Amino acid sequence: MSYSTPSLQSLRERFSGLRQAPQSGGRAPHKPLLILLMLGRHQRGERSAVLFGKIRETLAELIRDFGPPSTGRPNTEDPFWRLQNDRGNIWQVRDSLGGIISEETHPPSIGRLVEREAAGNFVPDICRAFEERPAYIPPLAADLLAAHFPSSLHEDICSAVGLQMEGEIPEGREERRAVRDPEFRTKILTAYEFRCAVTGWDLRVGHSLAGLEAAHIRWHVADGPSIEQNGIALNALHHKLFDLGVFTLSAEDEVPRILVSRLANGGDAVRSMLLDYHGKQIRLPQDSDWLPDRDFILWHQKEVFKGEPRK
Repeated sequence: MSYSTPSLQSLRERFSGLRQAPQSGGRAPHKPLLILLMLGRHQRGERSAVLFGKIRETLAELIRDFGPPSTGRPNTEDPFWRLQNDRGNIWQVRDSLGGIISEETHPPSIGRLVEREAAGNFVPDICRAFEERPAYIPPLAADLLAAHFPSSLHEDICSAVGLQMEGEIPEGREERRAVRDPEFRTKILTAYEFRCAVTGWDLRVGHSLAGLEAAHIRWHVADGPSIEQNGIALNALHHKLFDLGVFTLSAEDEVPRILVSRLANGGDAVRSMLLDYHGKQIRLPQDSDWLPDRDFILWHQKEVFKGEPRK
């Protein structure tokens, strides 16, 4: 039986058709994280289906680290099961006898999936495409990262799932990134007078600014606007910590305060670089109209901040 290898463009369209139903602007990165985890496996030549019982703890850890905050067990059965019903037709789940499991309307329980030795993988034509065209994997991963996560987390996610992204940017990849305001960085750094709003970091090497970035409070990939009230100047380290949910801002104060999570801990360096800033006000932007907007802060507290703030 002959077959043709899907084109990269067709695969991009299929992978972009994920069904996600976040509530009230919330985040739902469970399926993208599962796909990225499987892309890493295929890139390493691990092309066979993977048992749910084997992958669920790794997926749960990814959801805890890069998903929205949660006090309970991360839901791993829903993305593993529901991905096979997405319109892109990219995923299938089979039992120990090789039969496709699809009779249940709702996701089976963890115990049921483990008992039936449910195993998931990309559908056959995608598996063949990755075997014949492994260069397809990085651009597909890049599309998912750009669509669901801020750029400050991309390297950490790739490391966690074992994806290698080195090499030239494949043609067309930049076109699929969410359109960003090219002036956002300039607007935010100007608003905060080219200093980190947490630490005051303002290192210059000659005339070049080093390690200072403009962070969205409500992420751009979550429809956060590129305006001063949704931005804050942060050094590269604190930008990543902010996007990981290690600290957030207070919403009830006229000048927001820095709130560090109780989950954050470490030695003297961590205390001097992070913990000692807990409860302190951010550095003021030069115009009070540019202070962070309460609604954007509340989104960050709900969708990104991990744990509870320290006393």
